[in-house]
Amino acid sequence: MQLGVIGAGNWGANLIRNCAQLGVLYVVCDTSPTALDGIEVDYPGVVTTTDVDSLLQEPIHGVIIAAPAHLHAMLGRRAIAAGKHIFVEKPFALSVADAEAVAGAAGQAGLECFAGHVLLFHPAIRRLLELVRGGAIGRIVHVRSRRTGLGRLREHESVWWSYAPHDVALVLALLGTPPTLVSGVQHRASGHPLADFAYADFEFSAGASAHVEVTWLDPERSSRLDVFGGDGVLSFKDTPAGGTLTLTRYEVTTSQRGGRSIDSGPVENIPFQMAEPLRCELEAFLEAVATGAATPCDARAAVEVVRVLSSLDARAPVFREMAVAL
Repeated sequence: MQLGVIGAGNWGANLIRNCAQLGVLYVVCDTSPTALDGIEVDYPGVVTTTDVDSLLQEPIHGVIIAAPAHLHAMLGRRAIAAGKHIFVEKPFALSVADAEAVAGAAGQAGLECFAGHVLLFHPAIRRLLELVRGGAIGRIVHVRSRRTGLGRLREHESVWWSYAPHDVALVLALLGTPPTLVSGVQHRASGHPLADFAYADFEFSAGASAHVEVTWLDPERSSRLDVFGGDGVLSFKDTPAGGTLTLTRYEVTTSQRGGRSIDSGPVENIPFQMAEPLRCELEAFLEAVATGAATPCDARAAVEVVRVLSSLDARAPVFREMAVAL
């Protein structure tokens, strides 16, 4: 199997490296000749081009799209029209209409359509999902996800669309159903129209709730997921070293007088076998192309994540507060 990669930027470079290691890298496209010069040095024999049409004419089975977000939907449709399976980095698209158009075109063509929600392939998250589905913490009552840092400011998508696809994909995977109610706040720190802070709250039909917080203006880099159940909480902290997964069991009891108390056990460190999440994700895409195997990032899931992201924009437009003397 041979793949083409569109986009050789920061994240594209990681995708290119993993494709090369998996032996499936055939062609790379980028508008920067300098970036392509580096590809030719690092990966001798790989075809390079600055023209998307040239890439699509190469004998490849699929295309990985790691271009700027506002080009994802357009490039996805062009790749599908050329008969190629697609792997689209997050955000899959910047509108529900575009997401549905790409997913629909892939379905009609009988091609795989895969969204790059890489955290679903982190070994710790996979283990967390296994524990949740096995009843380790009882019924989920609340999910909290926080992603912050001093990140790269985008010109075409807000921090909500840049960071939160990871968190929304995790929440939907955990609760297995779209939210029934979305509320929140989006805030910008300057005159730029895109949000630099976003906070969203979700309610679900089974009685569970979720909270997502993202910003790229926080000096503390943090990526944490907490899943609260009736019998305990699972916590995942992502770190450059691979992250930690812990389980804290607790029991809420009510006295004869109606008072409540909580008894908790020691924090348990949950082991998991470490592997690079991006490599695991690409292996899942390759298997889906080769065998039609189901993935948690298929076209339906991709559209649902975009739908949830869009719902906050509809209910919480970006605003900038003005100082008011009290």
